[in-house]
Amino acid sequence: MTIGGSTGRGAMRWSARRWTVVLLAMFLAACGGDGDQGQQDPAAGDSAPASAAATDALADGELVDVGGRSLFVKCVGSSEDGPTILLEAGLTGDSLTWEKVVPSLPPDVRTCSYDRANLGRSDPAPTPRTAQDVVDDLDALLDAIDAQPPYVLVGFSFGGILSQLYAAEHPEDVSGLVLVESNHPDEVRQFEQHLTRAQIAADREYTQSNPEGIDIYTSFDQVREAGSLPQVPLVVVTATISDGWPPGWDAKLFNRLRAQQQADLADQVPGGQQIFAEGSGHDVPADRPDVVVDAINQALP
Repeated sequence: MTIGGSTGRGAMRWSARRWTVVLLAMFLAACGGDGDQGQQDPAAGDSAPASAAATDALADGELVDVGGRSLFVKCVGSSEDGPTILLEAGLTGDSLTWEKVVPSLPPDVRTCSYDRANLGRSDPAPTPRTAQDVVDDLDALLDAIDAQPPYVLVGFSFGGILSQLYAAEHPEDVSGLVLVESNHPDEVRQFEQHLTRAQIAADREYTQSNPEGIDIYTSFDQVREAGSLPQVPLVVVTATISDGWPPGWDAKLFNRLRAQQQADLADQVPGGQQIFAEGSGHDVPADRPDVVVDAINQALP
């Protein structure tokens, strides 16, 4: 698999080219980043909690208190009655993942992107962390910035796992779901059936060393245990170019498994759609932002 993260200016480089069982390193290794995120300019805002009155300030980005720690969040557009689009980056990726997508989204819809704990301009948090920790932070963040539901969740790569967990746990607050090159909750179990013990051990060791401090395997378990997705518009965006597999892996087999997983994601909700980002590798938000924008527009109520 490949658990991808963002490679925008704020993303952290994570090792040389290497692949992992959970679809992680593909994107990170292929694109890289600029190094230590902790050196970014902290002047984006202060740590005071945001409110509805602070919406304008959020357009430039602001640090928002989520309970003893602050997360960097940026919101553009506005709508009194419409949904809020929430953009969730891949593993070790931050809000810069979406810089080619956001300008083309509807200006009359509020769109928010943010940096998770341990990334970008956000504060550090104890590790290991899990998808549940991220979802709890996100819930606190949305409340702090007065982002009223319903939400259209857009998750890229591992961000798709986070979006699936949030949607399953908060079905009444979600009106749409877009999964861009998302991980499938069952992919680890399916992939490891075709790997040797040595391959599994090596990939697990590498995957768990991700700089964000996420326990990937526990996170996948949490999504499976959370139950079904809400009955809302669902669009799955799939790349058409494979970025490859590690030496010794059967490329045809794993490409086939990957394709089946993507199709299965679209089947999680009646009427779910799968669309293909022609000419794009894993990093669809950078390679084909227009396809991501089209998918989001389809998921909007």
